Amino acid sequence: MLGLFVKKQNGESQSAKAFSPACFASHPSPLISFTLPLCCLLASCAVQGTLTGGTKDETPPRLDTLHSTPNFQTHFQKQTIVLAFDEWVELKDVFSQVVISPPLAKRPTIERKKKTIQLEFDESEVLRDSATYVINFGQAIRDLTEGNPAPIVFVFSTGAYIDSLSVSGTVQDAFTGKPVENALFMLYENRADSVVRSERPFYFARSGKDGNFTVSNVKPGAFKAVALLDPNLNYHFDGESEQIAFLDSALVLKAPPPSVSDTTVADTLAPIAPTVQDTLVADTLAPLPRPGSTFSPAPAGPEMVLHLFAEEKKLFLVLKEAKAYGSVKLGFNREPYDAVITFDSVGQTIYQEQVKDTILLWYQLPADTAWQVYIRQDTSMDTVQVKRGLRAAFLQNNALVAEEIPNLPPMGKHHPAKPLAIRFSHPLAAFDVSKMLLFEDTAKVAVGPFVRIDSLDPRALQLSYPWKEGTSYKAQLLPGSITDIFGLATFDTLRRSITTGFHKDFGTLTLHLAKLNPDLSYFVKILGAGDAILASWRVRNKAGFDTTLAAINPGTYNLEVVEDLDGNGRWTTGSYDLHRQPERIFRSTLEELRANWELDVAVEVVFE
Repeated sequence: MLGLFVKKQNGESQSAKAFSPACFASHPSPLISFTLPLCCLLASCAVQGTLTGGTKDETPPRLDTLHSTPNFQTHFQKQTIVLAFDEWVELKDVFSQVVISPPLAKRPTIERKKKTIQLEFDESEVLRDSATYVINFGQAIRDLTEGNPAPIVFVFSTGAYIDSLSVSGTVQDAFTGKPVENALFMLYENRADSVVRSERPFYFARSGKDGNFTVSNVKPGAFKAVALLDPNLNYHFDGESEQIAFLDSALVLKAPPPSVSDTTVADTLAPIAPTVQDTLVADTLAPLPRPGSTFSPAPAGPEMVLHLFAEEKKLFLVLKEAKAYGSVKLGFNREPYDAVITFDSVGQTIYQEQVKDTILLWYQLPADTAWQVYIRQDTSMDTVQVKRGLRAAFLQNNALVAEEIPNLPPMGKHHPAKPLAIRFSHPLAAFDVSKMLLFEDTAKVAVGPFVRIDSLDPRALQLSYPWKEGTSYKAQLLPGSITDIFGLATFDTLRRSITTGFHKDFGTLTLHLAKLNPDLSYFVKILGAGDAILASWRVRNKAGFDTTLAAINPGTYNLEVVEDLDGNGRWTTGSYDLHRQPERIFRSTLEELRANWELDVAVEVVFE
């Protein structure tokens, strides 16, 4: 948004002067001496009560066109623009509210003078030739009493006519699909790729809360169309620090063909009265159409959708930590799915764990040896030095313990088809079922065949017992029942209690997807509360996809289908310089699943 200078007039006051008894002290009067006591007496006898106001003023200030600079001028010469109103007004949030398109090179000054608002161009400002300018004051001009905004738009042309075409659309976040507020929609006559970094747009508008925008008074022609979140307000795309959207091809605007018809008819209207004079004058707020075109208001709804995205940041290492024996911590500026990690082989055993933007390398090294970890990201390489020693101190000061469970299911809701999982502080190496006890109600049962270390998460132990419905279970892991990769064993008895639910407490969801492109790959997800992933699938070379999720919790689920063009199993953002749009995402909220229901849902996957 173009910055604006706002001035307040010296000596102006928006409130009446306060009453001062000193005004009377210098001019004593018998009349005053008599009336003042009388007024006090009457005031003391007055009935006290609460003052109530009248109807709230909801009328915005009205523009006084006779004393204002004429709107919709052609052959406009740089001058001070004066907007006069029928009441006192104030300026508010000028910097964010006032939009001038095409943008000016210098900041204009906008100030209030009594009942007028005046806009003055910078002395060095040079207006473009044959261009239609639109100054939208938004909600910057308000009345003094209630703050009612005056919807003022001032239009002028430096050429012979007012351009009258318009462009409407909406800006959405490419990943979430939600509307984006305060995004710049920009049109360039120069359609070179570099223009977004080197030039200001010829036309622009800002999106509202609903993501919608409208650019009015646009001339016919071919334009480069770009949307931008521009936090530094310089009208330039500054790379990965900003979000951008673009159309794949030029936006071509054509003037509609002239509509000419003979509407001449005989005047059959009699004068209203013989004394009435014709006082009709030209409407100074009416637009002057471009020759060969017709003027029409902007469309009510969006005509195009631009998907705003942040380009993928170049991966780099922000944290490398190998202070203590047993682990190396690597932190990155984003999720490191493309990082390549190698290391010197000195007989160590390594387990790699990733949590969001951090990779943790757990290692067990019997020999007291130094070694190195190599991290390649993009074209750069980092090295982490892992020092020798410290193993004895680590084994002496650490213990294998179970992690706290932040969200235990309520009693009676443990899924009878799911294992009981217990996560520990270190990767696990072995377990001893002879030191594990499981009680079904009060009866002891064998657990040997049902215990395993999770192959995807070596820090987790799973007990996949064939649970009975509506039954209470108690598990006890005695000291020494679990051993980690460092040879550390559990020291205390670990206890877990659950009560299973009934199958009727859950529901079954069957999903049928249609209208997939068999030449493409898709990544399909079912999301629960908080966008937690309930299930996901890779779908390749199929026109449809069918699946069933049995015995899942009742509730409302969301379907998400990513058009996985590069086949990497995740959503890929766009690239402006590579002319690559972000991968499209289809979303749909499914019908609510109720307990003991079988819900069959058919969805046609149609991307916008």
